[in-house]
Amino acid sequence: MTRKRGLLLLTVVFCFLVLTGTAVLAQDIEVRILDKPPQLAPKRLSSTGDSMTEAIDAELPGANHWASWSNGYHGFWQWLFCLTDVNSHNQRITKNFGCRGRRNYMEAVSGADMFDFPWQAQQAVDHKAQYVTVLMGHNDVCQHDFADIPTDEEYEENFREGMKTLKTGLPEGATVYVVGIVDIYRLWDIAQHKKALGIVDCEVLWAFTLFDLFPCGTMLNPLNSEAERRFTQGRNIQFNKILEAVTAEYEATDPDHYYLFTPAVFEYPFVESHVSDIDCFHPSASGQKRLSQITWDDGPFLEYQR
Repeated sequence: MTRKRGLLLLTVVFCFLVLTGTAVLAQDIEVRILDKPPQLAPKRLSSTGDSMTEAIDAELPGANHWASWSNGYHGFWQWLFCLTDVNSHNQRITKNFGCRGRRNYMEAVSGADMFDFPWQAQQAVDHKAQYVTVLMGHNDVCQHDFADIPTDEEYEENFREGMKTLKTGLPEGATVYVVGIVDIYRLWDIAQHKKALGIVDCEVLWAFTLFDLFPCGTMLNPLNSEAERRFTQGRNIQFNKILEAVTAEYEATDPDHYYLFTPAVFEYPFVESHVSDIDCFHPSASGQKRLSQITWDDGPFLEYQR
């Protein structure tokens, strides 16, 4: 009889421990799921970056902010002059979340590299952004000389400094969307037989990289070997890996904000029509429209696809 009672007692204790452990585990899972505050609606958009986000030479010479993949707009004047509607993130946010409380800030500056990211990130913080896009690093890859391309450590240090600024300054629930650098090798490849304005061979424009009068000598210089261009592409790939790793780290360790990296832009098979007819290098209006589509579809607001 005593032995049976002992077995019964052990069984009860075992069941109690199993049930208690399961409850504790479920509680831990619930805590992890609820760890971050609710994601804010992206009504205050702030975009950091370089000439690609400023939409340089997309449709007209200079900065074409209406044609930016991120901050673009299409109002009366754009309609009147038949300018391209790129259906930017800015426009998609208005369609999905409404006009009330909307703000659209362009922090990107042509020629900026990752060294400028902390300053631009501070602008986003000052604007109390709820949604920050980051597309920067092209000018780190695109240098006049190969020796001027930053090291991994330099690039990562600047990126981390900007991310730290966003982490400490953005409102709780804000989203930071980091977009991988475009494959500059592919842009060179698809545009080398293109003509600027339908008149001048793009390779003629690119020859001015010899005198540092055209950007990205590390890719476009006509004297570059295939091995040198592949070296530049390798730096492009490595910088994207740094962006991805650091973004994932912030997403895993910051309980107050949301972070997402996408490689979609690097991987997308752009074609000649996506390259500017003006400078044979930056995205055309068509290219900006495609940038908006692929980044939105791979972005942090997946339930909104309009």
